Amino acid sequence: MKKSIISVCMLAALTGCDSYLKETSGDLLIPGSVEEFTPLLYGEGYPHNFDVDAGWFKLMTDDVEMSHLETSNEEIGNTNSFDVTDGREGRYVYLWDYNMGEKVADGFWEARYANILGCNAVIDALPTMKYNEAEAGKYKYLAAQAYALRAYHYFCLINTYALPYSQENLNKPGVIIRTTPDIKVKPQPRASIAEVWQRINDDMQTAMDYMNESTPSANLHLLSPLSLKFLASRIALFQEKWDDVIKYGEQFLQENNYILDLNTVDEAKMGTTSSKDFAIMNTSENKEIIFTFGTSKLYYDYLSTYPALYSLGFRVSKTDDGSLIKAYSDGDLRLKAFFTQDYMEAEYSWEPPTQKYCYNYPIKYRSAANNYHENWRTVEVYLNLAEAYARKDRQISSKAIELLNDLRSKRVRSDAYQALTSADFKNPAELVKFIWNERRRELCFEEAMRFWDLRRTGMPRIEHRWYTDKNNYELYVLEEKGKNYVVQIPLSETSVNSLAAPNDRDVIQHQ
Repeated sequence: MKKSIISVCMLAALTGCDSYLKETSGDLLIPGSVEEFTPLLYGEGYPHNFDVDAGWFKLMTDDVEMSHLETSNEEIGNTNSFDVTDGREGRYVYLWDYNMGEKVADGFWEARYANILGCNAVIDALPTMKYNEAEAGKYKYLAAQAYALRAYHYFCLINTYALPYSQENLNKPGVIIRTTPDIKVKPQPRASIAEVWQRINDDMQTAMDYMNESTPSANLHLLSPLSLKFLASRIALFQEKWDDVIKYGEQFLQENNYILDLNTVDEAKMGTTSSKDFAIMNTSENKEIIFTFGTSKLYYDYLSTYPALYSLGFRVSKTDDGSLIKAYSDGDLRLKAFFTQDYMEAEYSWEPPTQKYCYNYPIKYRSAANNYHENWRTVEVYLNLAEAYARKDRQISSKAIELLNDLRSKRVRSDAYQALTSADFKNPAELVKFIWNERRRELCFEEAMRFWDLRRTGMPRIEHRWYTDKNNYELYVLEEKGKNYVVQIPLSETSVNSLAAPNDRDVIQHQ
């Protein structure tokens, strides 16, 4: 929380606006007018380091495996060395360790509540905020962003530190609801799951009401009317409110139904490590992207990038039938567009000068033109809608299949593409499972989506291997609906908040 105070003070110093800062609660220094609050919200309410905060969640999914890095250096390849440079304490996360909260620095919780504090500072000041009549649209736009961002941060928290949304879970512990700009908070218990989701829904409705009367910006780095519909469709999906998913999703597609056709991209420019080649997350070229955030490093935490030094490390899963790489069928251009292909080169200052290793490394965000590391894209709305139609109708929905075909026709090579029909599915459950797999193929390594999706779609059984040496491993299993699908409340909270009850987790031993 101290970081928030420092950031606001630095903002004042850098903008020469220290004269307008005032102390409201004795805890947080905040400005007074709409124009002065705008940079405060962007600096404190938007999630600027999200990819770093959430990077470790990917280790708890089936999209990552600890395996051989297959380096071309035989001397290294025959060792039992683990990539400690990138892997670090990820072992505890990868194995769903009971006490991983004591062994891994969980910055996600603290970062979200710091962002919530920034939102609360704006929301708390709205009734007395200074603006003239000509600035009314800007005022309402500021309010819309603050409420929507707070809803998003609570969405992230509830889908990480509490059980998934369901009728039987509504009265179980959720997360802590904080709605004031006070920094020195008293011990506070966790609200119920129902109360947190109600907070999210109320904030989203308020945000949309404000947005409807606002003067929004066209800047991709700021929330817009379109991105609010996107977020509303996602929030409804995670509560299985199919009518709302359809309502907001259809409204969204009326404004932007663009899907980038990978068939129009030169395949020779896919899957390379060159910043000059294709990257689907290049905001200047891909109109799928409607909102971008997360200004931080452009690589994935814990995944190995040092093949010349280590023989074992974390990599995108490719070994088993249920792995991510094997989820792509022949001709699926996403395999080339989203990951490096065949051999990845690494340059070093010692002999030999070049090492190569076979490694499907994620390159969605690899682009010199893009310094943002999380994007919201139109394709997620297609998938939200497809699932909503399939699960609402409880039949093999033709509308869901139509949406899937719209997406897949632009993702699968034209000479390999075959349109889906109702005959491809034996029952509605098969269609829903296909949609879930399509979400995995399309949204992999974005935010914490795979972890969140696994939780909301039944918390399936996952196996992880931990190699003790090149030829031997220990098998760890997260059983179906396992308690460790819920992340522990971090020590940064429980050490100062005696009322924040920890989550019940299992000790998982290797088999």
